[in-house]
Amino acid sequence: MKKLFLTCMLAIGILAANAQYKHSIGLALGSPSGISYKTFLSDNKALDFTLGGSGHYFTLTGMYEIHAPIQDNLQWYYGPGAHIGSWSGNDYGSGAFLGVDGVIGIEFNPDIPFAFSLDLRPGINLIGNEYNDTHNWFFWQSQLSIRYIF
Repeated sequence: MKKLFLTCMLAIGILAANAQYKHSIGLALGSPSGISYKTFLSDNKALDFTLGGSGHYFTLTGMYEIHAPIQDNLQWYYGPGAHIGSWSGNDYGSGAFLGVDGVIGIEFNPDIPFAFSLDLRPGINLIGNEYNDTHNWFFWQSQLSIRYIF
């Protein structure tokens, strides 16, 4: 009976993972590192939020992503976004910042209830560029995200 229950639960998990998912939450590793949440608005459009930072800044980033298939469990995505946050430290100044972002990446959904993505995110700080006007107004970030699908 126990084996039957475990087999049924595993089968449900695999079937759920194969379907286009609605929500996922997990970790984003990179710049910034933090908590990542993605929700699909339709089959190919999603909102992706990251709450995180590093030793000298804290940020909330929101992206609007358009997904397109590459093959069965692999897709690529792109889209615009925005970020807001604050930084502090002797080398960075202190205060709030606000800006716009872009994203391009790939997402892999294997036959388990997890999604893995890797992306590149260029950004521009429009407000709050106190550290260095020649470097931090434009920047590149990248993230590896591991999310549980529910």
